[in-house]
Amino acid sequence: MSFLWWQLVLGAVGYLLVLFLTVFFAERGKLSERVIKHPLVYVLAFGVSCSSWAFYGSVGMAYELQHGYMAFYVGLSVLLLFSAIIIRPLFNLARNYQLSSLADLFAFRYRSRWVGLLTALAVFLAIMPLLALQLQAITDVITLLDPNAQTGFIAGLVAIILLYITVLFGTRDVRPSEKHPGLLFALALESGFKLVVFLIIGLFATFQISGGIGDMQQWVRTAPANFSNINPELIPSQWFALLLLFFSAPLVLPHLFQILFRENSQPQRLRLITWAAPIYLFLMALPVFPIMWAGIRSGSGFSPEYFTLSVAFALESPALVWLTYLGGLSAACGITIIAVLSLSSMMLNHVVLPFYSPRLDIDIYQWLIWIRRVIIGMAFGLIFAFYLFLDQVQNQSTLLVTSYTGLLQMAPGLLGLLFWGGANRKGFISGAVVGLAFWMIMQLWPVISDSLSLNGRLPLHFAMDRDNWTFVVYASIVLNALTFFFVSLLTKTSSEEKNAAEICVISSVDRRHRIPLKAKNAREFIDALSKPLGQVTAEREVRRALKKLKFDISEYRPYALRRLRDTLEANLSGIMGPSVAQAMVSRYLPYEQVEAVRHEDIHFLEQNLDNYHYQLSGMSAELDRLRRHHRETLYRLPIGVCSLTNDGEILLWNGVMAELTGIDEDQAIGAKVDLLPGQWYDLIDSFIQGAEDKITIEQEDPVNPHAKRWFSLHRTEFGQSSTDLNEGIIILLEDETEHKMLESELVHSERLASIGRLAAGVAHEIGNPITGIDSLAQELKYAESGDEIGEVAEQIRYQADRVTKIVRSLINFSHAGQNQGKNEHKPHPLADVVQEAIDLLALSRHAKQIVFENKVNPNLLILCEPQRLSQVFINLLGNARDASPDGESVVIEAEAEPARETISVTVTDRGSGIASEHLDHIFDPFFTTKEVGKGTGLGLFLSYTIVEEHFGHISVQSPAFILEDVGTRFTIRLPLHANVTSGNT
Repeated sequence: MSFLWWQLVLGAVGYLLVLFLTVFFAERGKLSERVIKHPLVYVLAFGVSCSSWAFYGSVGMAYELQHGYMAFYVGLSVLLLFSAIIIRPLFNLARNYQLSSLADLFAFRYRSRWVGLLTALAVFLAIMPLLALQLQAITDVITLLDPNAQTGFIAGLVAIILLYITVLFGTRDVRPSEKHPGLLFALALESGFKLVVFLIIGLFATFQISGGIGDMQQWVRTAPANFSNINPELIPSQWFALLLLFFSAPLVLPHLFQILFRENSQPQRLRLITWAAPIYLFLMALPVFPIMWAGIRSGSGFSPEYFTLSVAFALESPALVWLTYLGGLSAACGITIIAVLSLSSMMLNHVVLPFYSPRLDIDIYQWLIWIRRVIIGMAFGLIFAFYLFLDQVQNQSTLLVTSYTGLLQMAPGLLGLLFWGGANRKGFISGAVVGLAFWMIMQLWPVISDSLSLNGRLPLHFAMDRDNWTFVVYASIVLNALTFFFVSLLTKTSSEEKNAAEICVISSVDRRHRIPLKAKNAREFIDALSKPLGQVTAEREVRRALKKLKFDISEYRPYALRRLRDTLEANLSGIMGPSVAQAMVSRYLPYEQVEAVRHEDIHFLEQNLDNYHYQLSGMSAELDRLRRHHRETLYRLPIGVCSLTNDGEILLWNGVMAELTGIDEDQAIGAKVDLLPGQWYDLIDSFIQGAEDKITIEQEDPVNPHAKRWFSLHRTEFGQSSTDLNEGIIILLEDETEHKMLESELVHSERLASIGRLAAGVAHEIGNPITGIDSLAQELKYAESGDEIGEVAEQIRYQADRVTKIVRSLINFSHAGQNQGKNEHKPHPLADVVQEAIDLLALSRHAKQIVFENKVNPNLLILCEPQRLSQVFINLLGNARDASPDGESVVIEAEAEPARETISVTVTDRGSGIASEHLDHIFDPFFTTKEVGKGTGLGLFLSYTIVEEHFGHISVQSPAFILEDVGTRFTIRLPLHANVTSGNT
């Protein structure tokens, strides 16, 4: 059989093109999402851990060390079995704090950018031999098939193609939750293809060359040059050294970190991979011995590392040769793509961003994408250069052991991260530097020096015999661990490291301190972060964090702001790395340095403990203090709070509840609900038995029988499934009488004011039909026949009907909503509500010539009171018209959000917009920027109130068109009618 290298290169290009198209179609949604996100895809993607060494080099290691090659598969499988102890905590940290690489993890735990820098550079250096091995395996096979192959050109071409695929599909976006489902799917196909090919080769080796399992076993026992006589068995120290390498180093492999933690967002997949991945590894290990024995038996002239290829040559099957070649190519490409992708994120976050920040006048997200692409290009260039430098002198096992020994130096830091709260950055840096220096001198440098001095491939046994590799493994990790331990023990651990240890160390408790922030609301977060990120980026990140927490932009609660700060730090960590994120948040969103606040809070809790509670210690005392603090908080809330057990016993009845109901605390606490006065028992009992969690009720005022009172009741339940709380119900009671009365008066006043502003237009609209009626009446005098009289009379009725409709519309508008508490929200087309508002505004005679575009889908139904809701759109559209120049359009659009059971309505104009200093006040009552007599300042306040009554929310964005600095966009979210499942404009 003869092969030409350019044919093999074309085959490789064709295979990579298939890989490219697979990713392309997956990313474009051409493939079923159910298939792309199937759990099996994630398991197979984990197969990238079996690189070209597993396809070729494992046979060579089996030839040299017999069962020693199994250490790779056993070590990785044992690691997966310890998932609950090691992998699950790391997964939770990576997910909760958006840590995308090992360097992110270390920088987060040890609170140092130098830790991140050292980790990034060390991992990059240590993995270079492993990645160069992949290019070497491809070119070695091509050289075996065609000795005239131009290996440098082939390796460069493969590197360029892999670079293109990695850049195109791995750097399309920059966000904390960035995933690459298409790329992951392609890697899964690669791993599956590689496994199938390897198993096929093993079957051919067993049944075609060795004559079946029985004959193969007989040959191994009786052959003069059988396997057992080639090399002696591994001594225990070598076996444990290999297990140490292949158990510990995979935790810090960038491609496995990417697969296990970055691409995975579902914890249940970890449970799947703990048993499914070892099955994959077992299947990959199974054919190794049959392939090796077949290579020996066939008398192959190939190196044992490439006995996989010799099976096809022994059978003289070109098809099997091609299949073997493509299987090895698949194994090499998969690990290279995902490893470089992970390395690019690591280098960006810890080598570039801590020392160079982008300008604020550019798009930061695009800048980050392009810098990452440059890093990927440089990474592939360095891999290719290192491959050329090695000059194919070293065998695969040498490169693998060298790479894994270097990666092993990160293991002490990882163990300290998870299991030792006293570990600190000085200890980590000292230990890692000592271990890496020993590795570089004793193992990496001999590999480099041999590549400089030798002209031919070293013998296979060099990897395991030369330079005492077992000694290097043990000595480097022991020196590393001891230095790490003693330096950490003898140096001071900073408060930041202690706080991080409480989060990371498995046995620690995550304690969050109640320290006030200098920023007092979410808008101040945007202002603060605008300095390092720019206005647009800061607003985008703050709103993203608010959306994740389900908070509003007007959020001001200290607890919520602390959560917002933590979420922002995590999100920025996913984009820029934990070192940059922590430094940025600490500088621009600092805590108030008020030690007295902490002291007073602890003193306040201690003063509320009696003698019995002083006897508590540890966690029990802390939980008791927390319980007492929460009880006091509930008691002092400016709203009525009632806590009940499921059988109706009152556990808490705070001061406001006593004030509103007239029932003293001593009378209520410990009593049953049915012992309350009749009106309150009926009210609370019916509310508990009902299905609604919020109601507004109307009652007779006991002081004034002719007056009404309104109360708002809220309810929440916690059941027996809770492990921390007893079962029960909490009811909140609020007096809304003054609010309802004031609102009714304001709404009615605003409606009358609106009618006054429309008066001239109404007169004009009514004048036209009245003039028509007068003319028709004059014509009636001259009518000569009954038919003419009937026709004129019909026209008079038509004109009179026009007057009636105009008057009825105004009457409905002026009286709507006056019967508070009696109107019910019913399903109603949103488009009709908007159109009614547009029709009423059209009555204004002196208004600007503005086009109102009602783009609301007529099929969208909302639960509302149409006449009251029309007031909101009259106010918004009227303001938009006043702010817009003649000839412009005001667009009303709506989009259903079935998942949230809401509808989002936007009113957008291209007017002058709202000044930034006014944005926080536009919903305040009586706030207006219009001239005296042209605005009451109640329109937007009432709009806000009416939307809240409809269980919705209204917000504003100005400018709406940022680049043009014009326009205003109001967004209203309202409940969607239950029958509507989809639809948009």
